[in-house]
Amino acid sequence: MPKFAWKRQFLNWHACCIYGGMKKKNATTRKSLEDYLVKPGEQSPYANLLIDLAFKKAFDPDKPVSRENLVNLLNDLLAPQLKRPIKSVKTRNVAKNLSGSKESRTAIFDLHCEDDAGDLIEIEVQIRKLKNFSKRLAFYASEMVANQAEIGTGWKFNVKPTYVIAITQKKVFRDNRIIHRATTVDLETGEQFIDSYNYTVIELSKVPFFIEKKSDSSSKWLFFFRYLHRLRALPEALSEKKFKRLTECSRVSRFSKEEFEAYRKVYHKEWDHNAMVDGIFEDFADEINAEIAKNVSDARHEFAKKLKARNRPIDEIVEDTGLTKEEVEAL
Repeated sequence: MPKFAWKRQFLNWHACCIYGGMKKKNATTRKSLEDYLVKPGEQSPYANLLIDLAFKKAFDPDKPVSRENLVNLLNDLLAPQLKRPIKSVKTRNVAKNLSGSKESRTAIFDLHCEDDAGDLIEIEVQIRKLKNFSKRLAFYASEMVANQAEIGTGWKFNVKPTYVIAITQKKVFRDNRIIHRATTVDLETGEQFIDSYNYTVIELSKVPFFIEKKSDSSSKWLFFFRYLHRLRALPEALSEKKFKRLTECSRVSRFSKEEFEAYRKVYHKEWDHNAMVDGIFEDFADEINAEIAKNVSDARHEFAKKLKARNRPIDEIVEDTGLTKEEVEAL
């Protein structure tokens, strides 16, 4: 054996032992995601970002730190739809609702902004289930397009792209996809026909309690939005600078006394409402379904009576109402 070779072998072996021990130690001390959850009776230090005040405090377009948070969010969530990265954003003055309808504005809150290219962006956050959800988004986008019109002949319909991002607590679509993206396309080629209308719908109820460092940015944002207010600390998988900075902005301890009182009031009002509604349907599901069935049955019988009074054949009444022949004859 060459001189000092045994020393090199010993040092290599010793280094491998130390490295292996470090790996084993790290493997045994690594926390699971459940370890980051608050325990029963504990309060998370982080605000629920689906509450108006908390969201706008974390993503205010007019303050440097929160503006950077918003730019990061938009670039990651809209990456498949953007033609170039967003560099900056500012608050957009919202024109009066063209329809004059109060019913057209029923989101919990919205954030309106404009990026450095003049593209218009609206973020809707909704925790209640709404009728005609997709049509509402189309209405919001149409407002943004129509409000770009200028008086005179110099404008020439130079419409800037609009982006509507809807973050919803309730399930909207029946599939398992968490994010749905839509635009106006050519039906023959599938290519974008015009960039004026762009939609992104995020269903937080479908986001699983799972995240890891190699997860893509969108998955990390979705996990962040759904579970932040249930965490006691930030998981290692979200140790990137942008999430650390956003987490600091989301601490309840950073709220003023007035902000905290407003946050708590809205939190209890909106979220207790949903818990109550969900509880009612769960506790009284049989009674509710029975009442619905009774109303449907009554309506069928009334309809059958009218058809019978018009001397419609019994067989046709049975086919049109779903009642049995005996039920129709007994009317």
